[in-house]
Amino acid sequence: MKIMFVDSADGSQFSSGLLGSWAKMQFGVSYISSMLKAHGHETKLLVLSSGNLKKSARLIGSYMEEFGPGVVCFTAVFSQYSFVEKAAALARRDWPGRYYAIGGVHATLNPEDVIRGPFDVLCVGEGEYPILELCTRLDAGHEPGGIANLWLKSPGGEISRTEARDFIRDLDRLPFPDREMWRPWIKDDPNDETVVLVGRGCPFDCTYCSNHAIRRVAGGRYVRMRSPENIIREISSVYHSGPQRRIFLEAESIALEKQWTFDLCGKLAAFNRSIGNAVSYGCNFRVSRQSVDDDLFAAFEAANFKSINIGLESGSERVRREVLKRNYTNDEFLGAAAMARRHGMMVNVYNLIGIPGESEIDHMETVRINRLCQPDNLCTSIFFPYPGTELYRTCLREGLIKDSVSTTTRERRTAVLDLPGFSGGRIRRAYRLFERRVYKGRFPWWKDFLRALYGRMPSRPRSALSRAMGRVPGVRVLRETLKRKLFAPEGKGKTA
Repeated sequence: MKIMFVDSADGSQFSSGLLGSWAKMQFGVSYISSMLKAHGHETKLLVLSSGNLKKSARLIGSYMEEFGPGVVCFTAVFSQYSFVEKAAALARRDWPGRYYAIGGVHATLNPEDVIRGPFDVLCVGEGEYPILELCTRLDAGHEPGGIANLWLKSPGGEISRTEARDFIRDLDRLPFPDREMWRPWIKDDPNDETVVLVGRGCPFDCTYCSNHAIRRVAGGRYVRMRSPENIIREISSVYHSGPQRRIFLEAESIALEKQWTFDLCGKLAAFNRSIGNAVSYGCNFRVSRQSVDDDLFAAFEAANFKSINIGLESGSERVRREVLKRNYTNDEFLGAAAMARRHGMMVNVYNLIGIPGESEIDHMETVRINRLCQPDNLCTSIFFPYPGTELYRTCLREGLIKDSVSTTTRERRTAVLDLPGFSGGRIRRAYRLFERRVYKGRFPWWKDFLRALYGRMPSRPRSALSRAMGRVPGVRVLRETLKRKLFAPEGKGKTA
């Protein structure tokens, strides 16, 4: 059977390189595609640009005519769902007689709303086995009802809901994700970073994140890690097909199970020796008393880890503890950053601005802790209340938002909340000035002046001419070069 997957991205270009980087590869559809291919089905990927619905509709039409899928599977995060819903409705109107399915985090956490859209099937939770079962039944001419994880809608609008099966316990059973389907959409770049998913799930209860809600969707163990041997096989496959020189090991935290981490680092070191240390690694790291361990960071260094992502989120210990449910001290955060640097790793720090319950004084504490740390890269966002999360419900309860929050392609870059002690305008200003405040004094006066000027520029072009100029490759490169030169700490890496 032929199955077409449809993903979407910001932007207006319709060509190779729409996504720009392998880091944008979506793992959910990639694993489902590889599972379907392993059982004899044929798949194809279409990536749409949410910046132009008309062109997207034409692109859907050409792919439908050329490929002729029997099942079309959409995926969408919250900010892209409104666009995806419209695109699916157009596809269904022009190409009836197919099964239209949707999955992903937004569909999983808001199934009652999403299933009423232009979809026949909604997948709740992990989709590898449910979608395989759906396609196998349809291919054999059988009715697809009663498949765990799949909600079906009849032509008359009646919805059949099923219970979710347990989370997949043994991730080693899954084939490696389908990277070939993404090649038409990502430009080859020898300096690009490839992502390898090493585990699923998170044991923490951060209120702004969806993990605590997804954990309740199904039974079984939620936090699962692949075996180090299985991970090395995929890394070897990625390296020899590229080769890729930089690999990010994606998990909520690399140090959830210390013995597993030591085993993985030992095998990574052995693999690197076999290829002349040609691959460097990066990872996420959750700060805790147990994880700030010099032996652990020594293992990272031996395995050729060169960067680490640490979530500070807020420099206010009160906001972290009482609002975000992240229990570590500023001293522990600074200790982890210092330890990573002693072992040759760049430190990338994640921050949130405009968290419910946060004041400007709390925000300036975030600035202060970042100034003490001096991250190699700042990854800064404005808080956005995603439906399905605990902090979204808090925002509703406290009257910070009404019944819903509007979708926007600029979520995490613009303020959607007005906080009692931190207005939306002040949040936006804090976001613009954050990097300048963190690195102030590390640059000559003229660079500080240009950084201040850059911070006052609108984050999105307002006129048709400026938008058109922004799509010229040379102008884009110049703008990004200016940002990199202005905001990168002296002698350090670029600022994200």
